[in-house]
Amino acid sequence: MPICPRCGAEVGPDNVYCSQCGNTLLKICYHCGSKIPLNANFCNNCGTRYEKFEPKFDYKIPVPVEEGNTLTDMRDEQRYNTVKIGNQVWLAENFRFKMPNSYIYGANENLLDIYGRLYTWESACKCAPPGWHLATRRDFNELGLYCKSLNLKGRVGTMLKSSSDVWKTQGVFGPGVPGTDDVGFAAKPFGSRTSAGVFNYMGSFAYFWCADEENESRAYYRHLSYFTGAFQELSSKKDCAFSVRLVKNP
Repeated sequence: MPICPRCGAEVGPDNVYCSQCGNTLLKICYHCGSKIPLNANFCNNCGTRYEKFEPKFDYKIPVPVEEGNTLTDMRDEQRYNTVKIGNQVWLAENFRFKMPNSYIYGANENLLDIYGRLYTWESACKCAPPGWHLATRRDFNELGLYCKSLNLKGRVGTMLKSSSDVWKTQGVFGPGVPGTDDVGFAAKPFGSRTSAGVFNYMGSFAYFWCADEENESRAYYRHLSYFTGAFQELSSKKDCAFSVRLVKNP
C-alpha cells in the first residue's frame, strides 16, 4: 500500500490525492519518466501501458520553523515547546505527528494535545522532521549526566517527571514519588500500547523509545515510574508503541 510522504497516511492505488492532507500523489512511467496519477494504467505522454506503475513521490519534507522555544512541524502545523538542557535541545512534550503505526491512547482524541501519540519503533525512527532525530541511548545518557551534575536532591527520574498531577499518587506498588521537573523535560505518564493492541499504564509509567536496536526484534527505551525516581534503560519488542521525544541535531 503506498504511503503519502507528507502525512504518512496509507493511500489506495486509485487515489490521486491523499484523503488525509490533500497531497497530490503521482507515479512514474518506466519508459519516458513522465509523472502519472496513481490510478492511471497507461502513460498520457508516450502511451506505454503497464499493469502496474511503481509510485514515485517527489515531495520533500519541509524544514520545521523554530521561533524562540517553539518548533512548528510544517507537515501538519503542530507546534511544540522546546527546552535547552545542558548542550542539548529537546522537545519539551511528546511528539504527535500522525503516521502509520502511531496511536492515540484508547483512540481518545482529547488526549492528543496533552500526551502526544504512541509509536512503534519503526515509525518512531521515521517520524522526525529535518534537523531533528529520535533520541538515542547516547542522548538520554547525556541528559541523565547533566541532571546529576546539578547536584539536586532528587534522582534523575524525579527531575524529569512533570510536576503536574497527571502522575498517580498511589498505586499497587505503593505511594507515588512526585516529579519536580527541574530541567523542563516535563515527562508525562502516557503508558503504552502492547504488540497485541492493548493500551495500559496511563498515569503510572512513561516509555520513551531510543533509536538504538538491541537485536532484530527488540529496541531500547527509557522508563519512568510513578513510584520511583529511577530513569531506567530497558528493551522491548519493536511492535509495542511508546512515546517519542526528539532532539535537535548538533
